[in-house]
Amino acid sequence: MYTPWPNNNDRYALRSQLVDLVGDYLFFAPSHEVADIHSKVAAVYMYEFAHRLTNASLGAEWMGVIHFDNAPFDFGIPLLPTLPTKYGDADKNVSSFIMQVYANFAKFGDPTPQPVNGVIWKAFNSSHRAYLRVDVNPKMAASFFPRRMAFWNDYRRKLAQLKFDTKVDVVSGAKAAVAMGIFVEILLSVILAILGKLLTSHFQCMNPFVMTF
Repeated sequence: MYTPWPNNNDRYALRSQLVDLVGDYLFFAPSHEVADIHSKVAAVYMYEFAHRLTNASLGAEWMGVIHFDNAPFDFGIPLLPTLPTKYGDADKNVSSFIMQVYANFAKFGDPTPQPVNGVIWKAFNSSHRAYLRVDVNPKMAASFFPRRMAFWNDYRRKLAQLKFDTKVDVVSGAKAAVAMGIFVEILLSVILAILGKLLTSHFQCMNPFVMTF
């Protein structure tokens, strides 16, 4: 899934896939799992921040939109007149859009009681995994990389719960397989946690918003 076939020797493609793997494990898959749980009892609105700064970004171009790139837009920093010309008109429009939907969400429990920039932000639920893709031209999308999310939140969990035949003639082998499975699970968690510390700034931003009344 994360091997860039047929270019599996392309180090740049492998680098991008590694970032996707760690990002899915630490951010995207947990965000979807939390959104699934909360959407059963409350309104959930999820977005992906997909706008790259017009003139500058905290990361190299190959990283795309990186973790924390959204923070200045959330607080209206591009709109401040005293800052140098780091932000362009497109950045200002994106920041204005984000702050407007945030304000609506806080006031009405719905980020778009009326269309904002022509967009109605649809709620997320487990059957229709809608999310807003925030960019110069924001738009709704659905099912963010479904195979990758299903691997971490469904298939991987089933693998961890896999039971082996416990007949006498295979007990030792089954125990060894279970022990190996647990070891691999722990090792994978440690490796991904370490990689996460090293690569945190490379991940895109995806956040669930939850409103409970």
